[in-house]
Amino acid sequence: MPKIDDSIVPGLRLPALKKTITQRNIDYYSGVRPHSIHTDPEWAKAKGFAAPLAQALMSTAYVSQMMTTWLGQGFVVGGKISASFIKPVLSGETLTAQAVVKAVEQIDGRCYVSVECWCENSQGEKTMVGSASGFSDHIRQPVLSS
Repeated sequence: MPKIDDSIVPGLRLPALKKTITQRNIDYYSGVRPHSIHTDPEWAKAKGFAAPLAQALMSTAYVSQMMTTWLGQGFVVGGKISASFIKPVLSGETLTAQAVVKAVEQIDGRCYVSVECWCENSQGEKTMVGSASGFSDHIRQPVLSS
């Protein structure tokens, strides 16, 4: 039976993922259409936003990318994300996806890691908070100490 990797402990920080949200990224994700707060700058301004908004699920995609980079197949097969979106993300902002290990357990003879995850804008404000988890059998990147 594989043992739990002793290097994965609560408090361990994953390598962060930084992304600048361009209007082109938003357009690809949303599909360009008129009267949309995501792809129509004038409509977004008319609705009270300084710029078009990124789709909230884009933040989840960045956390998923961070987890897949760290866990590989261990996240792709059997991984989970739960997220709450707490602040809009505007076109042109830079988001940083981050995570810290909260728990490590053995499930069916495999090491299962749960993390607290979040995205922050360049002002350090959280825009998304949540949790993610997956198997650590295939960790591909070193983690950073907290």
